Amino acid sequence: MFNPDEIIFAATSLCNLHCPHCFVDRKNCSLKTEDAVSFLKSERESQISSIEKIGFSGGEPFLAMDFLCGVIKYAVGESFLFDRIMTNGDWWKSAGELRTALQKIYDAGYDGKIGLSYDAFHAQSEERIAAFIQTAWEIFGDGSVEIQSVVGGGAANLSEKLKSLAAAMNLSYEENISKSGRGIAFLSDDEHHLGVDIQTESYQSTDSRAFKSKKWFREDFCEGAGQVLFVHPTGDIAPCCGFANENAELSIGKITDSFDSVMENAYKNRMIKICYEEGLSRQIKILKKQKKIPAGKTDDSCTFCDWVCRNCF
Repeated sequence: MFNPDEIIFAATSLCNLHCPHCFVDRKNCSLKTEDAVSFLKSERESQISSIEKIGFSGGEPFLAMDFLCGVIKYAVGESFLFDRIMTNGDWWKSAGELRTALQKIYDAGYDGKIGLSYDAFHAQSEERIAAFIQTAWEIFGDGSVEIQSVVGGGAANLSEKLKSLAAAMNLSYEENISKSGRGIAFLSDDEHHLGVDIQTESYQSTDSRAFKSKKWFREDFCEGAGQVLFVHPTGDIAPCCGFANENAELSIGKITDSFDSVMENAYKNRMIKICYEEGLSRQIKILKKQKKIPAGKTDDSCTFCDWVCRNCF
């Protein structure tokens, strides 16, 4: 059942990049530090909470530095653990601005991972990404950065991009990528180790490429998308970090609500029951009997969740 152990704050919808595979709704809005702190206080007062970790996403979270530092300082005082800050690593205008920003979140007490989105979709400068990684290593130490990459239409182009980054940083490169395009890679030397998690592109259910798989997704009761509360830049809260959480059917409250109120809404939410208790794959059988199933198959549970949200309520 739904029992979140992490809160991810999407600090802002602002971003300096415009990636073609991004699903963030650009409403030019940002979260307020006082609202996030108030919500975390209500979580700490709750008798039903199992929240342990805090994470940050966006948009580009480093465009909301005051929010990051304010929430980090409060979270440290309340003994929350940190998961990761997801960033494109390319938001800074000068090396001085980069170092100052990273030093600020370090001084605020952040000791989690820095998740770096780097692939052909983001199209960042190799030199700037190398500078970002090296600066983060200098401030946070080895192992502080991990790369998350999305590959579309095969892994070959991404492999060459990662190999080129490794060469620019004088690191060795190795990879283990399946036929589907998913896999892992490592950039390393005697002092540094940089892991890469490689995933295939996800498609909204309205995309013509969405239902072209040879098989259905493997049921995991949404553990893949995580047991999280995802706070959108609008303040709306959803139960997962998958792109389907943009749908109103997965909305369970606002950041200005109490933690207990949000969880009460979650327990009553039909989509959460489907995803975390009954299993999305059970809906395939139900919809087949009703002859409402989409044409084709998808191996991405978020795509199917998006389709159910759009078509079954």
